Amino acid sequence: MGYEAGALRLATAGVILAAGASLSACGGAAKAAGTPTASAPASSESPVGGYEGWWNATPATGSSAGLPQETVAVNTRTNRVVDAFSRKINDAGRPTKITDVPYTVVHDPSWPADSVVIIDVVTNKMIENFRVDLYGNPLR
Repeated sequence: MGYEAGALRLATAGVILAAGASLSACGGAAKAAGTPTASAPASSESPVGGYEGWWNATPATGSSAGLPQETVAVNTRTNRVVDAFSRKINDAGRPTKITDVPYTVVHDPSWPADSVVIIDVVTNKMIENFRVDLYGNPLR
């Protein structure tokens, strides 16, 4: 029993480590509990490559059940959409353009100032927010 229990613990640890590596490779899922990132320095309008976080990550299991299917990122300084994400488009092998996800911004006074808010387009609810500098780069 002692050997089998030890082997099971080692196998479980290996699965956990492999899952962590898969999350790190999926472009943002590892940041799920941390600060969202811009994948490159941002311009005055939007980040090059967009924002990465739990809302647009692909879990190691490959299942996106329970995750938003389309989101937009709205800069609360300008009230403009600065990034968009569509699982359907990304699953087809191309990046999402802002124009791919139609969304009309209606400012909500509850949105934090000087931030980017991530909106689930289906529910029209803010699902994430983070402070950004004047260029849209997330602040830590």
